[in-house]
Amino acid sequence: MADRHSFFRCYLVGALVARTGDDMAGPALLLAALTLTGSAAEASSLLAAVTVSAAIGGPVLGALLDRSPRPGRLLAGALVLYATGTAVVVTGLGRAPGPVTLLVAGVTGLLGPALSGGWTAQLPRTVPAGRLPRAGALDAMTFSVAGLAGPALAGGAAEALGAPTA
Repeated sequence: MADRHSFFRCYLVGALVARTGDDMAGPALLLAALTLTGSAAEASSLLAAVTVSAAIGGPVLGALLDRSPRPGRLLAGALVLYATGTAVVVTGLGRAPGPVTLLVAGVTGLLGPALSGGWTAQLPRTVPAGRLPRAGALDAMTFSVAGLAGPALAGGAAEALGAPTA
């Protein structure tokens, strides 16, 4: 039983970190794009590309996770690809043509749900059925904490380190 509690604590920490990163990514990309391109239109288009494509990617990623014999590996792969895509977008800002950067942002955004709902989908595998309601409540709290902390951390990092670094 102690192993299950430790595993669930690790789950919560992982979910919180992933969700906070997700909630930081949009504002950080917006600030970086505005700084590096000087265009509010390009910056807001970039944020829209990441956000809208996440709405499309959610159901697809969910179906893949449900059918996967190893959903943890699929989830980890999606997280790595999301981080890589975000790094490619930031690297391309102001260097690559705007439409190319938007395309990469849109493809990257398809994996965004791995940072949020992908974790929740794995919750029943981490706790016994009788503890699922409490675990679900704790999991839901990570969304709230991340939603508040993510943008604040992105703004703080942009102020301290500069928008492209944030």
